[in-house]
Amino acid sequence: MDKINFRSALKLIVYILVISYITDKIVYYALNTVSDKILSGQAVGKLNHFLIVKDSVDILTFGNSRTNHHINPEKLSHSGFNMGADARSIAFCATLIKMLPKDKKQLVVVNVDSKNIFKANYSGDDISPLRIRYHRSDIIRHEIDKVFSYDPIQNFYWSKAYNGKVLGLFKNFFIPKYDHTKYHGYDPIYVNETQREIFKNFLKKPKRKKCLDSYTLNPLYEAYLNEIKTFCENNNKRLVLITSPFYSDECKNDNKKMIEIFKTMDIEYHDFSNLFNDDNQIEYWKDDVHLSDKGAQVFSEILNNALYK
Repeated sequence: MDKINFRSALKLIVYILVISYITDKIVYYALNTVSDKILSGQAVGKLNHFLIVKDSVDILTFGNSRTNHHINPEKLSHSGFNMGADARSIAFCATLIKMLPKDKKQLVVVNVDSKNIFKANYSGDDISPLRIRYHRSDIIRHEIDKVFSYDPIQNFYWSKAYNGKVLGLFKNFFIPKYDHTKYHGYDPIYVNETQREIFKNFLKKPKRKKCLDSYTLNPLYEAYLNEIKTFCENNNKRLVLITSPFYSDECKNDNKKMIEIFKTMDIEYHDFSNLFNDDNQIEYWKDDVHLSDKGAQVFSEILNNALYK
Protein backbone atom coordinates (compact mmCIF):
# COMPACT_ATOMS: atom_id res chain seq x y z
CA MET A 1 0.00 0.00 0.00
CA ASP A 2 1.50 3.35 -1.02
CA LYS A 3 1.54 6.40 1.25
CA ILE A 4 -1.46 8.07 -0.40
CA ASN A 5 -3.65 4.98 0.01
CA PHE A 6 -2.44 4.51 3.58
CA ARG A 7 -3.34 8.08 4.48
CA SER A 8 -6.74 7.74 2.85
CA ALA A 9 -7.43 4.53 4.76
CA LEU A 10 -6.29 6.12 8.01
CA LYS A 11 -8.51 9.16 7.45
CA LEU A 12 -11.45 6.87 6.71
CA ILE A 13 -10.87 4.91 9.94
CA VAL A 14 -10.64 8.12 11.99
CA TYR A 15 -13.76 9.46 10.30
CA ILE A 16 -15.67 6.25 11.08
CA LEU A 17 -14.51 6.30 14.70
CA VAL A 18 -15.51 9.94 15.18
CA ILE A 19 -18.93 9.49 13.57
CA SER A 20 -19.59 6.24 15.48
CA TYR A 21 -18.46 7.87 18.75
CA ILE A 22 -20.82 10.82 18.27
CA THR A 23 -23.67 8.53 17.19
CA ASP A 24 -23.08 6.30 20.21
CA LYS A 25 -23.36 9.25 22.61
CA ILE A 26 -26.56 10.46 20.96
CA VAL A 27 -28.06 6.97 21.27
CA TYR A 28 -26.76 6.63 24.85
CA TYR A 29 -28.29 9.88 26.09
CA ALA A 30 -31.52 9.16 24.23
CA LEU A 31 -31.75 5.75 25.93
CA ASN A 32 -30.96 7.37 29.27
CA THR A 33 -33.85 9.78 28.77
CA VAL A 34 -36.18 6.84 28.19
CA SER A 35 -34.60 4.72 30.93
CA ASP A 36 -34.96 7.40 33.63
CA LYS A 37 -38.73 7.45 33.14
CA ILE A 38 -39.08 3.71 33.73
CA LEU A 39 -40.01 2.63 37.24
CA SER A 40 -41.21 -0.93 36.69
CA GLY A 41 -39.46 -4.17 35.82
CA GLN A 42 -36.32 -5.73 37.33
CA ALA A 43 -33.91 -4.85 34.53
CA VAL A 44 -34.01 -1.05 34.87
CA GLY A 45 -37.16 0.10 36.63
CA LYS A 46 -36.47 -1.36 40.07
CA LEU A 47 -32.98 0.11 40.14
CA ASN A 48 -34.38 3.53 39.21
CA HIS A 49 -37.01 3.17 41.91
CA PHE A 50 -34.35 2.26 44.49
CA LEU A 51 -32.26 5.31 43.57
CA ILE A 52 -35.31 7.53 44.10
CA VAL A 53 -36.37 6.14 47.50
CA LYS A 54 -33.01 5.08 49.03
CA ASP A 55 -32.51 8.39 50.85
CA SER A 56 -35.97 8.48 52.43
CA VAL A 57 -36.83 4.93 53.55
CA ASP A 58 -35.94 3.48 56.96
CA ILE A 59 -35.49 -0.18 56.00
CA LEU A 60 -33.93 -1.75 52.91
CA THR A 61 -33.60 -5.44 52.12
CA PHE A 62 -31.09 -6.86 49.63
CA GLY A 63 -30.45 -10.27 48.09
CA ASN A 64 -31.62 -12.65 45.38
CA SER A 65 -35.08 -13.96 44.48
CA ARG A 66 -35.38 -15.38 48.01
CA THR A 67 -35.38 -11.78 49.19
CA ASN A 68 -37.55 -10.42 46.41
CA HIS A 69 -40.30 -13.01 46.95
CA HIS A 70 -39.91 -13.59 50.71
CA ILE A 71 -39.87 -10.22 52.45
CA ASN A 72 -42.77 -7.80 52.44
CA PRO A 73 -41.27 -4.49 53.64
CA GLU A 74 -44.71 -3.24 54.65
CA LYS A 75 -44.60 -5.84 57.43
CA LEU A 76 -41.34 -4.33 58.67
CA SER A 77 -41.96 -0.62 58.31
CA HIS A 78 -44.25 1.95 56.77
CA SER A 79 -41.11 3.19 55.04
CA GLY A 80 -39.20 0.31 53.48
CA PHE A 81 -38.05 -1.06 50.13
CA ASN A 82 -37.14 -4.57 48.98
CA MET A 83 -34.23 -4.44 46.53
CA GLY A 84 -34.04 -8.21 46.06
CA ALA A 85 -33.69 -9.41 42.47
CA ASP A 86 -33.14 -12.70 40.67
CA ALA A 87 -29.59 -14.14 40.62
CA ARG A 88 -28.05 -11.35 42.70
CA SER A 89 -25.40 -11.88 45.34
CA ILE A 90 -23.09 -9.93 47.63
CA ALA A 91 -21.29 -7.82 44.97
CA PHE A 92 -24.56 -6.38 43.67
CA CYS A 93 -25.85 -5.81 47.21
CA ALA A 94 -22.64 -4.21 48.48
CA THR A 95 -22.53 -1.74 45.60
CA LEU A 96 -26.06 -0.51 46.21
CA ILE A 97 -25.55 -0.35 49.98
CA LYS A 98 -22.56 1.95 49.41
CA MET A 99 -24.94 4.30 47.58
CA LEU A 100 -27.13 4.81 50.66
CA PRO A 101 -27.13 8.22 52.38
CA LYS A 102 -24.39 8.76 54.91
CA ASP A 103 -26.38 10.78 57.44
CA LYS A 104 -29.61 8.81 57.77
CA LYS A 105 -30.30 6.08 60.30
CA GLN A 106 -31.42 2.96 58.40
CA LEU A 107 -31.81 -0.77 58.88
CA VAL A 108 -30.01 -2.75 56.17
CA VAL A 109 -31.06 -6.40 55.83
CA VAL A 110 -29.07 -8.68 53.53
CA ASN A 111 -30.29 -12.20 52.76
CA VAL A 112 -27.32 -14.56 52.41
CA ASP A 113 -27.28 -18.20 51.31
CA SER A 114 -24.41 -20.66 51.52
CA LYS A 115 -24.38 -21.05 47.72
CA ASN A 116 -21.85 -18.27 47.10
CA ILE A 117 -20.36 -17.81 50.56
CA PHE A 118 -18.51 -21.11 50.26
CA LYS A 119 -18.24 -21.16 46.47
CA ALA A 120 -14.54 -21.19 45.60
CA ASN A 121 -15.00 -19.56 42.19
CA TYR A 122 -17.48 -16.84 43.17
CA SER A 123 -16.21 -13.82 41.21
CA GLY A 124 -18.76 -11.08 41.89
CA ASP A 125 -20.13 -11.16 38.34
CA ASP A 126 -23.67 -10.66 39.68
CA ILE A 127 -22.78 -6.94 39.64
CA SER A 128 -23.08 -6.99 35.84
CA PRO A 129 -26.69 -5.63 35.67
CA LEU A 130 -25.38 -2.36 37.13
CA ARG A 131 -23.30 -1.73 33.98
CA ILE A 132 -26.23 0.32 32.73
CA ARG A 133 -25.10 3.08 35.12
CA TYR A 134 -21.36 2.58 34.68
CA HIS A 135 -20.89 6.09 33.24
CA ARG A 136 -23.35 7.74 35.62
CA SER A 137 -22.12 6.69 39.06
CA ASP A 138 -18.57 6.81 40.42
CA ILE A 139 -19.44 4.13 42.97
CA ILE A 140 -20.81 1.72 40.37
CA ARG A 141 -17.92 2.36 38.00
CA HIS A 142 -15.39 1.73 40.79
CA GLU A 143 -17.09 -1.50 41.88
CA ILE A 144 -17.46 -2.86 38.35
CA ASP A 145 -13.81 -2.12 37.58
CA LYS A 146 -12.86 -4.16 40.65
CA VAL A 147 -14.66 -7.22 39.28
CA PHE A 148 -14.22 -7.03 35.51
CA SER A 149 -11.18 -6.37 33.38
CA TYR A 150 -10.99 -2.98 31.72
CA ASP A 151 -13.37 -2.96 28.76
CA PRO A 152 -12.10 -0.51 26.12
CA ILE A 153 -15.17 -1.02 23.95
CA GLN A 154 -17.60 -0.07 26.74
CA ASN A 155 -15.46 2.91 27.64
CA PHE A 156 -15.61 4.10 24.04
CA TYR A 157 -19.14 3.03 23.12
CA TRP A 158 -21.22 3.81 26.20
CA SER A 159 -24.48 2.52 24.78
CA LYS A 160 -23.05 -1.02 24.93
CA ALA A 161 -24.42 -1.10 28.49
CA TYR A 162 -27.93 -1.29 27.01
CA ASN A 163 -27.21 -4.44 24.99
CA GLY A 164 -30.04 -6.92 25.50
CA LYS A 165 -32.13 -4.41 27.46
CA VAL A 166 -33.59 -2.16 24.78
CA LEU A 167 -36.67 -4.29 24.06
CA GLY A 168 -37.54 -4.60 27.76
CA LEU A 169 -36.79 -0.92 28.17
CA PHE A 170 -39.38 0.22 25.66
CA LYS A 171 -41.86 -2.43 26.78
CA ASN A 172 -41.82 -1.08 30.35
CA PHE A 173 -41.82 2.48 29.05
CA PHE A 174 -45.05 2.04 27.11
CA ILE A 175 -46.65 -0.73 29.22
CA PRO A 176 -45.48 -0.58 32.86
CA LYS A 177 -45.73 -3.88 34.70
CA TYR A 178 -47.24 -2.26 37.78
CA ASP A 179 -48.08 1.03 39.46
CA HIS A 180 -44.79 2.02 41.06
CA THR A 181 -46.51 4.38 43.51
CA LYS A 182 -47.94 1.31 45.26
CA TYR A 183 -44.84 -0.84 44.87
CA HIS A 184 -42.31 -1.47 47.65
CA GLY A 185 -40.07 -3.97 45.86
CA TYR A 186 -41.83 -7.12 47.10
CA ASP A 187 -43.04 -9.47 44.35
CA PRO A 188 -45.45 -12.02 45.82
CA ILE A 189 -45.80 -15.48 44.32
CA TYR A 190 -49.41 -16.59 43.97
CA VAL A 191 -49.52 -20.34 43.47
CA ASN A 192 -52.26 -21.92 41.36
CA GLU A 193 -53.51 -25.50 41.77
CA THR A 194 -51.42 -26.82 38.88
CA GLN A 195 -48.23 -25.44 40.41
CA ARG A 196 -49.18 -26.85 43.79
CA GLU A 197 -49.73 -30.31 42.34
CA ILE A 198 -46.35 -30.13 40.63
CA PHE A 199 -44.71 -29.31 43.94
CA LYS A 200 -46.57 -32.10 45.73
CA ASN A 201 -45.32 -34.57 43.13
CA PHE A 202 -41.80 -33.21 43.55
CA LEU A 203 -41.98 -33.82 47.29
CA LYS A 204 -42.79 -37.48 46.72
CA LYS A 205 -39.37 -37.95 45.15
CA PRO A 206 -37.36 -34.84 45.99
CA LYS A 207 -33.92 -34.28 44.55
CA ARG A 208 -31.50 -34.56 47.43
CA LYS A 209 -29.25 -31.56 47.80
CA LYS A 210 -25.55 -32.36 47.69
CA CYS A 211 -23.88 -30.88 50.76
CA LEU A 212 -20.48 -29.24 50.55
CA ASP A 213 -17.35 -31.13 51.47
CA SER A 214 -15.62 -28.10 52.94
CA TYR A 215 -16.71 -24.73 54.23
CA THR A 216 -14.08 -22.15 53.38
CA LEU A 217 -15.30 -18.57 53.18
CA ASN A 218 -14.75 -17.16 49.69
CA PRO A 219 -12.16 -14.33 50.05
CA LEU A 220 -14.04 -11.97 47.73
CA TYR A 221 -17.30 -12.60 49.58
CA GLU A 222 -15.51 -11.94 52.86
CA ALA A 223 -14.08 -8.69 51.51
CA TYR A 224 -17.55 -7.49 50.49
CA LEU A 225 -18.95 -8.38 53.92
CA ASN A 226 -16.21 -6.36 55.61
CA GLU A 227 -16.84 -3.41 53.29
CA ILE A 228 -20.58 -3.49 54.03
CA LYS A 229 -19.93 -3.76 57.77
CA THR A 230 -17.52 -0.83 57.73
CA PHE A 231 -19.86 1.31 55.63
CA CYS A 232 -22.81 0.64 57.93
CA GLU A 233 -20.80 1.28 61.10
CA ASN A 234 -19.53 4.59 59.73
CA ASN A 235 -22.84 5.79 58.33
CA ASN A 236 -25.49 5.26 60.98
CA LYS A 237 -26.80 1.94 59.63
CA ARG A 238 -27.73 -1.24 61.45
CA LEU A 239 -26.59 -4.22 59.38
CA VAL A 240 -28.44 -7.52 59.75
CA LEU A 241 -27.72 -10.66 57.77
CA ILE A 242 -30.39 -13.32 57.45
CA THR A 243 -31.01 -16.61 55.67
CA SER A 244 -34.65 -16.96 54.66
CA PRO A 245 -36.51 -20.30 54.93
CA PHE A 246 -36.06 -23.44 52.85
CA TYR A 247 -38.71 -26.14 52.63
CA SER A 248 -36.19 -28.70 53.84
CA ASP A 249 -32.64 -27.73 54.69
CA GLU A 250 -30.82 -31.03 54.59
CA CYS A 251 -27.32 -29.59 54.99
CA LYS A 252 -26.72 -28.41 58.55
CA ASN A 253 -22.97 -27.87 58.61
CA ASP A 254 -23.14 -24.81 56.38
CA ASN A 255 -25.62 -23.22 58.80
CA LYS A 256 -23.28 -23.84 61.72
CA LYS A 257 -20.30 -22.50 59.82
CA MET A 258 -22.15 -19.34 58.76
CA ILE A 259 -23.20 -18.67 62.35
CA GLU A 260 -19.58 -19.11 63.42
CA ILE A 261 -18.23 -16.84 60.67
CA PHE A 262 -20.65 -14.00 61.29
CA LYS A 263 -20.11 -14.21 65.03
CA THR A 264 -16.36 -13.92 64.48
CA MET A 265 -16.92 -10.96 62.15
CA ASP A 266 -19.24 -9.39 64.75
CA ILE A 267 -22.16 -9.13 62.31
CA GLU A 268 -25.73 -9.67 63.50
CA TYR A 269 -27.18 -12.80 61.86
CA HIS A 270 -30.51 -14.62 62.01
CA ASP A 271 -30.84 -18.08 60.48
CA PHE A 272 -34.41 -18.85 59.39
CA SER A 273 -33.47 -21.84 57.19
CA ASN A 274 -35.60 -24.27 59.21
CA LEU A 275 -38.27 -21.81 60.29
CA PHE A 276 -41.23 -23.89 59.11
CA ASN A 277 -39.98 -27.34 60.09
CA ASP A 278 -42.65 -27.71 62.78
CA ASP A 279 -45.43 -26.19 60.68
CA ASN A 280 -44.55 -26.80 57.04
CA GLN A 281 -47.86 -26.14 55.31
CA ILE A 282 -47.82 -26.83 51.59
CA GLU A 283 -49.67 -23.53 51.06
CA TYR A 284 -46.58 -21.70 52.27
CA TRP A 285 -44.52 -22.78 49.26
CA LYS A 286 -44.18 -22.36 45.52
CA ASP A 287 -41.22 -24.76 45.39
CA ASP A 288 -38.58 -26.01 47.81
CA VAL A 289 -36.71 -22.69 47.91
CA HIS A 290 -39.39 -20.07 47.27
CA LEU A 291 -42.27 -19.13 49.54
CA SER A 292 -45.73 -18.38 48.25
CA ASP A 293 -47.30 -15.06 49.19
CA LYS A 294 -48.98 -16.75 52.15
CA GLY A 295 -45.67 -18.11 53.43
CA ALA A 296 -43.89 -14.83 52.77
CA GLN A 297 -46.42 -12.87 54.80
CA VAL A 298 -45.94 -15.23 57.75
CA PHE A 299 -42.17 -15.07 57.42
CA SER A 300 -42.18 -11.26 57.16
CA GLU A 301 -44.11 -11.04 60.43
CA ILE A 302 -41.64 -13.36 62.16
CA LEU A 303 -38.70 -11.45 60.71
CA ASN A 304 -40.18 -8.21 61.98
CA ASN A 305 -40.47 -9.65 65.49
CA ALA A 306 -36.87 -10.91 65.36
CA LEU A 307 -35.49 -7.57 64.19
CA TYR A 308 -37.27 -5.61 66.90
CA LYS A 309 -37.18 -8.16 69.69
